[in-house]
Amino acid sequence: MAEASLCRFGRFRAGLMGVLVALVWGMVGEAPELSAADFALKAGQGCVSSGCHPTMGKDQYVHGPVATGNCVFCHKQATPGRHAFTPITDVASLCYACHDKLQLGPVVHQPVKEGNCTGCHSPHQSGNKFQLRGGGQELCFKCHPRSIINGKVKHGPVAVGDCSACHAHHSGQFPKLLAGKGSDACYGCHKDKQAEFATRPHIHAPMKGGCVQCHNPHSSDYQYTLIGERTKGVCFSCHKDKQKEIAAVTVKHGGLELSTGCLACHNPHTSFFPKQLAMAPMDLCLSCHDRQYSHGEQKTANMKELFATNRNTHGPIKEKDCSGCHNTHGSNFFRILRAYYPPLFYAKYDPQNYQLCFNCHNDTLVKEPTTMTLTGFRNGDQNLHYVHVNKSPKGRTCRACHDAHATNNPNHIRDAVPFGAWQLPVGLVKNKGGGSCLPGCHQEFRYDRAKMVKNR
Repeated sequence: MAEASLCRFGRFRAGLMGVLVALVWGMVGEAPELSAADFALKAGQGCVSSGCHPTMGKDQYVHGPVATGNCVFCHKQATPGRHAFTPITDVASLCYACHDKLQLGPVVHQPVKEGNCTGCHSPHQSGNKFQLRGGGQELCFKCHPRSIINGKVKHGPVAVGDCSACHAHHSGQFPKLLAGKGSDACYGCHKDKQAEFATRPHIHAPMKGGCVQCHNPHSSDYQYTLIGERTKGVCFSCHKDKQKEIAAVTVKHGGLELSTGCLACHNPHTSFFPKQLAMAPMDLCLSCHDRQYSHGEQKTANMKELFATNRNTHGPIKEKDCSGCHNTHGSNFFRILRAYYPPLFYAKYDPQNYQLCFNCHNDTLVKEPTTMTLTGFRNGDQNLHYVHVNKSPKGRTCRACHDAHATNNPNHIRDAVPFGAWQLPVGLVKNKGGGSCLPGCHQEFRYDRAKMVKNR
């Protein structure tokens, strides 16, 4: 408007002012700020003209009064015939003169609470739907920190710039203008997880506090927008006892070294099984132990095949409880066993050498030289377990005769046992009253429980 007036020197009082402005401008090199009220309106002159607001009404989305040229509906002239308008002090009341008043919920967006409709909406025009002052999340970031989406992995709605997928614009029923309370906001999309939580008996405790206990709803540097690395950054933030336990042991379960960490065995959300196990305990173990593993010179057998081809199984195996003997996270003993179990054929008798077995079996089995009740492996009342085990330096360990998992022989007797590079045969034959033994370590001996056999 000022430029249009400056082009009309000599017209009424504005002409004189134009001359003065031109003189001052010429001296200082810039125009002073003049009030629009200092200029008279030309008869019939509108707001949208080449000299005033030439771009008004030209954008993709135009406010109704602007589109119809009815600027004075919102901008009230203070002085007829002059470019002077009453300041708009109550934006919300002006908007509600046309727009239905918002039925606000208990949680109100701050601009709405302050009556600042034009904080988000342009009152004239915009390139964005609803005359928004920015497209997608760019509008939100005029107030909210952009850093919340700086993670390498972004939540789907964030990745496409759709904050409104989770948050209401004006007001809502739930904190942070979310679409639901806690995890209910997530279930709007993640209906598969909602179904799991409704049908499975074991639910991970953090779910009581919502998905955000483990997941960042905006972005993260970790897969699935987790709040930290799986196991180290997420699980251990709560399971500090397990973190200390795993850090302290010398033999760690190989599953913990997998890229999936704790999730190799546990479902982080729900499960049909205690402790959030992904499958029934033994099925879970055999999902990995269905092949042979090598650790230097040591080998771990294909346990699934072993159980399938041997009919007599150890008690814990019958109960499908591998954890009866093995600590599933880690241990200070060979093969993550819960207690010491000598890996050797011979060992000096020491009750500590049989600590694992005596967790279940009676330790008097190897302490009494004679018995009629402790064991069926006896020659008359001579306790043959005592004969084999309770000696120094070459007491036999349990593994010298027994397989701890499964065999096709009664009492878990081995066909053969590794003795260095040789598979030493055990050679036990049982009958109704006793039996005989012809192993690779001594001549044949016979035994009878009712009447002692005198062997040479």
